Amino acid sequence: MAALGVIALVAGACSSGSSSAAVPDGLPAAPAGNPATAFSGAGPYAAGVAIDTMPDGGSVVITYPADTSATAGKATYSVNLLRWFLGNPSAPIPSNLASLGLPTTLATTAYSGVPVSRAGPFPVVLFSHGFGGYPEQSSFLTVHLATWGFVVVAPDHRSRDLYAVVNNKVQSCTCDVDDLRAALAYATTLDHGHGTLLSGKLDLTRVASLGHSAGGGAALSVASDPAVKAYVAMAPAPGTVPPAGKPGMVLQGSADAVVPASGTRQLYASLPTPKRLVVVDGAGHNVFADACEIGASAGGLASIVRFLDLPAAFATIATDGCAPPDLSPPTAWPLVDHVVTSQLRWALGIDRRPVGLADGVVRAYPGVTASITSAPAR
Repeated sequence: MAALGVIALVAGACSSGSSSAAVPDGLPAAPAGNPATAFSGAGPYAAGVAIDTMPDGGSVVITYPADTSATAGKATYSVNLLRWFLGNPSAPIPSNLASLGLPTTLATTAYSGVPVSRAGPFPVVLFSHGFGGYPEQSSFLTVHLATWGFVVVAPDHRSRDLYAVVNNKVQSCTCDVDDLRAALAYATTLDHGHGTLLSGKLDLTRVASLGHSAGGGAALSVASDPAVKAYVAMAPAPGTVPPAGKPGMVLQGSADAVVPASGTRQLYASLPTPKRLVVVDGAGHNVFADACEIGASAGGLASIVRFLDLPAAFATIATDGCAPPDLSPPTAWPLVDHVVTSQLRWALGIDRRPVGLADGVVRAYPGVTASITSAPAR
């Protein structure tokens, strides 16, 4: 039964009208109309995607704005989890694995082999995947951000990625923060180089971190770096508290069985201002990832977990939020897309005021109830 959203504003939320400042060159202005849905749909760019290897041997997935004219005749990109199971996203998939018929692919609206838009430069978002995850694990959001003019740089965290979990090679370290730093350094090298994918296309004065679960903790921790100006943490594990003055947003599902909402509220209370907390009612852990949609008609990730006889803890992480009574993740994605895009635009100085992050934002999303708590800078 659809329910209209309810908003709770606490501690003096910032103004949420339309921005009156001119946005930087190459970035689209907030569309006219209802500010509560301004960024819920795709932006004016197409999205391109490329997988590269960094100097340390780690993989990085870069999702970026592309001109729609460049996509003519190009095929859209599909995530294939078998490549991440193998630990090499560029490797050919052995025929014996491909023949198993496991539900391991997910179509996206991004394109491979297209150049970055002729506009720009574009702000950078460092994305950190969760435990047992992979760089494209939240493509619903990373592709969306690219259509609004962000370059998303997502390293593979080999210490705790899908390959490490499946092969019992998880490492206890803070390597994920180092991975994000290395990814930013690599993207900077591409920006400064000649003839590279990102030559001259990055606005390195506007860098934010974004992550889910264990990656949410990494997004918090790397926000302590001077180069990172803002952060968004989704269902986050604990991380280093960023310094005061860096705008932050925390998102959480109220029914999350992996990262309980009570713990996230405590984490949020410890964070400096300015900050926002968005809680999606009835949503599980994977409301912020694509996991529930991968092979949904063929048993989803649960069938892969059973086939590979993976640990019960990973089974919970991979499937939490995928079945009733939890809210179906795609129902919440337009809200998540909007609040994250709006927050990043405001936090990075693209919009002078946050667009659609106060009165009425959730009433625009049938089937979703949520709350937003905001605390301005002190």
